[in-house]
Amino acid sequence: MSTHVEERTSNRRWLPAAAALAVVAGIAAAFALGGGNAAQPLVLSAGHDDPMAMCIQFSVEELAKAPLAFEGVVTSADGETIELDVARWFKGGDADTVVLEAPAGMEALIGGIPFEEGGSYLITAYDGTVNYCGFSGPATADLRAAFDEAFGG
Repeated sequence: MSTHVEERTSNRRWLPAAAALAVVAGIAAAFALGGGNAAQPLVLSAGHDDPMAMCIQFSVEELAKAPLAFEGVVTSADGETIELDVARWFKGGDADTVVLEAPAGMEALIGGIPFEEGGSYLITAYDGTVNYCGFSGPATADLRAAFDEAFGG
């Protein structure tokens, strides 16, 4: 009978180690499946076939409806790719970096933004596309005040 009790005690010694292993495996699986994706850049389209189709009259109320809003500093503006380091998320994101894929000449279109390295920008986006027409642009005092009002800055 004592042999039977010793077997149960021996099996119980492995329970804490097995539980710890299961926790470590779960955390590793979460990161592998995207649970730790804050280091991955968010990619948005900075272009649209018809930029005027996106334009509605600017208001703080409309700005507040944007599902994605952030302030970022341009670290690279090479051709059709603009990379921004996120300084602040107002709404909808957690990435440290945002990459905008823009067709060549986008800044020449109505509402397009001429992104410059080192410049600070306030950006909103809907369905993965940057919203222009005053809802995104260089971080001026007026646009910053609108973002603060819209997103509770």
